[in-house]
Formats: sequence, structure tokens, C-alpha cells
Amino acid sequence: GGTKHPLNPPRTRLAPPGIPLEEKAAPRKKMTRPVMMVTCASVPGRDQPRVTRQPRKIPVMRPISALLSLLSAQKDDTSAADAVDPAINRAQVPPTIVAKSPKLRAVNGDPVRAPALGGNRNVRQPKSLAPIAQAHGVNYFFAYSMRDDQIGDYLDGLAELCADPKMRKKIFIAVGTENFKNRDAITAHVERCLSRLGTTYIDAFFLEYVARGEEAEAVEAIRWMRNEGGLVVGEGGRAGVDGVVRFVGCSTHDRCAGIRLLRSQRDGRGFIGEGTEEGADIDDEDELPDFAECELDALMARYNMAHTKAERTLFPLARARNVPVVAFTTTRWNSLQKGHEEWEEGNPPTVSECMRWAHAADEAVEVVLNSPHDLNQLKARCEGWAAGGDSPMGEEEVAKWRRYGELVYEEDAPFETYT
Repeated sequence: GGTKHPLNPPRTRLAPPGIPLEEKAAPRKKMTRPVMMVTCASVPGRDQPRVTRQPRKIPVMRPISALLSLLSAQKDDTSAADAVDPAINRAQVPPTIVAKSPKLRAVNGDPVRAPALGGNRNVRQPKSLAPIAQAHGVNYFFAYSMRDDQIGDYLDGLAELCADPKMRKKIFIAVGTENFKNRDAITAHVERCLSRLGTTYIDAFFLEYVARGEEAEAVEAIRWMRNEGGLVVGEGGRAGVDGVVRFVGCSTHDRCAGIRLLRSQRDGRGFIGEGTEEGADIDDEDELPDFAECELDALMARYNMAHTKAERTLFPLARARNVPVVAFTTTRWNSLQKGHEEWEEGNPPTVSECMRWAHAADEAVEVVLNSPHDLNQLKARCEGWAAGGDSPMGEEEVAKWRRYGELVYEEDAPFETYT
């Protein structure tokens, strides 16, 4: 209750460079042990990650029967999925079909496998979806928001994976926000992601649905995240210690917006081809001069059999700028599987064929997203990838489904003209 003596200040310890530390001693009467937690709370004068200490409860002793059960349990990565649904057939997605970019690697160095799992706001996906997808070999997971009313169970599954420190290093968690014009909102959303998923870092953070005319604001937001915001891990830094976001990028439905985003440059040099810069008419990646590195680490873009115009300008520039593409809406909002009355070359494509096509049709695409509704759809998707073998879809099959896409394309349909 009284004032502490000035010669007896509270105990402190050193923190990593650039990260303020607040420490509170745990009450002795409670048997607790402190655990490091990284958050992104705002610090007076600057917005930087903050390390705080929170108590960890000592595990309660279990009955002898429970301990014996644990000793007899399998200890591989698939045991958790077996406990959720032992009947599922875990056909492994090919470990050889992976992203080539060093930006698309988990913390342990494993490359991201091409088929990725996303949250679906239109249905209530089960909590077990992400853990069982991981048992199938999926290691890239995307959550477009942290809204529990839409994808709460899906987020619970991701949190389950993140709760295992060894597992966390094996998977790649990507998140995003549409509210990228407000710095405080960005910081708050990053903090929400860390808290909701129970992790100390995010592998990729996307500014979502950047529209034409918003490119400069998106690029400025990324620059702020890298610099004054202190959110992005710098080169050689440690995730969760020197920053809480490993990589940052944008998503867009508009290929023109995507092109301008890819023309962004670091070091404050502006957009290629604008102002005093040259290169406004670059169409071939071999003609690209030595510009500064792109501000984006990755780009999410719409791409499928019926949306292929990105191949002409967006994807060549992405390759030239060394920015990997994550393709979404690979099934064209689940319409490609419905078929077309004039299609005469067999059945319409399956979900896995839509995904495999988007990955194989253009080398700029390194990851393809899909959001299955339930475990049955997940199983069918993974079995389709496994049946395709250890190599990407062949040229003849790619050409076949390209013909199908041209048949179902509708110039006047919503969103069609954006690609």
C-alpha cells in the first residue's frame, strides 16, 4: 500500500533490441510460471510489438489410466486428426509440388505445398477441417478475417495447430484485412490475429481487395508496416522477436490494380513508369531494367480456367519482380464444376482439377487456394491431388481445360471484365 523506496526499484531485465518490455512478478502464493507472449499493443510515441509476461498454469495431475493411455498413443503428426475422425482417408497431397519462392516457406524451412486451405464465410466449416487438412499434407492456411460469427470454428482449428510449438514451425499462416487505410486498424487487426490464433507471429499479412485507385494507399500502408509500424520482420530477423509479420502483400480482383502494385518499389522510389522513372511500357520481363525491389512480398490474384487474361500482363510482371502469386477463386465461385451444354470432351472439371490447372497453367502461380465446406469435400480435393501424381498437370490436360474455360467465359458477367 505505501510508496516504494527510491533505492529499491522494481526488478527489470534486458529485452531484445527495439522491443519494449513490461514485466510483472507473479504472486508467490500462486504456483505459476511466466511465459513469453508477443503482442502488438500501441506504445506511447510508436507502434511496435510489445513483449509482455503472462502466467501459465501448471498442468493438473492426470489419473494413472489417462497417463497409460497417452503412453500407448501414436506420436506422429497425424494422431490428432485420427482422434478427430479416424475414418478419413488421408491421401497425401504431393510433397513434390511446392512453391519455389523462398518467401513461401514455413519457419522450419519447409516449402509451402501448392494446394492451400482457406476459410469460407458462406458456410460453417468444422473445427477439424484445418487439422485434418494438415494431416493430408496441406501446410498453407489462409484466414481472410478473424470474424468468429463467420469462420469461428475454422479459426479454432487453426488455433489448435498453432498451440503445438513444433507444428507451428511447420505451417504457414496467412491472414488479411480490408481496412488498410487506417494505421491503428492495421495494428489492432494484427494483434487480434496473434491473440485469436494463439501465435507469436503471422507468416503473411495481406491487404485485401485493393481496388483500382487504391494502390498508392496500399503501398504506403505496407511501407509503414515495414518501418514506423515495426510490424514486419526485417532481413535476418526472428519471427515473433524482431517483428510479428514475416511477409506482407496485397490481394486484388483487378489485374490493372495488380500491375500497378507490382510496379511499386522500396526505398521510397515510387512506382515504375510514373514520374521521372522510365519503363512505363514494359511488357516483357526480359526488358525490365534494374529497379528497386517490389514493395510486395506476394500477390493474391483471381485466376482460373475462365479468367486467364492475367497471363498476358500481370503474371509476366510478377515473375520479373520476383513476387509469387497466390491464386484464389480457382473454381470461379464453384461454377466451373457445373459443366456447359456445349462441352463434348467428357465430364466437367473437379475441384482438384480446377486447382491443379491454375497451378500448372502459369509458372507465376505458386499456391492455389480453395475453401471446402466440410471434411468430405476436403477429402475429395486431396484425393484428386494425390491421384494426379508427383508432377504438375501435363500440357495436354492444361490445354483441354483451357478450351473448357474459353467455352464458359462470359464477357458481361460480374467480375469477368476485371481479368
